[in-house]
Amino acid sequence: MRDEMCLDADRWYEKETGGTFMGYRAEPNVAVVTAMIPGGPSAVRERHSFLPDLGWQHAEIASHYEQSGRLDTYLGDWHTHPGAVSGSLSWKDRACLKRIIKTPAARNPTPIMMLMCGDPRSWVLHSWVARLGRQLLFFDLLSEDEAAIEVYD
Repeated sequence: MRDEMCLDADRWYEKETGGTFMGYRAEPNVAVVTAMIPGGPSAVRERHSFLPDLGWQHAEIASHYEQSGRLDTYLGDWHTHPGAVSGSLSWKDRACLKRIIKTPAARNPTPIMMLMCGDPRSWVLHSWVARLGRQLLFFDLLSEDEAAIEVYD
C-alpha cells in the first residue's frame, strides 16, 4: 500500500495527490488499514491542493465495504505535500478533518490523516488522528495527535 502511495506521489510530484484509507479499528486507538483507494480519474491536483473525485471514491468505498462483509469502513485520507520538510497539518487539513468528523455519512469521529512530505523516492510519512475537542464560543476546537505507523506484511 505504501508503495502504491509513493508511486502516485512520484507521478504527480509537482502537484498534490492523495486518496482514502479503508479498514477497521482493532482497539479504540488502533486502526488496521486494509485498502487504499486512490484519488480517482477526475481528481483535481494542484500545486497546493488536492480534491478527490468524490463520486468515484464514494462508489469505491461502498464497494469495498460490501466486499469486506461490511467490516472495513472509511478510516481517513492521505495526501502529499510536495517538497515539504514539516509533516504538520495545514489549516486546510484541519478544516478537512473537521468536515469529516461533522459529516454523518462518514461515521468517523476520529479520522486519520496521513501526509507524505518530501521528494520523489524519499517520501516521509506523518500520520495524525483527530477528534473534536471542547467548544470555544462558536468554534469547535480540533485535537490532533501524531499517530504511530506499523507496517505488517
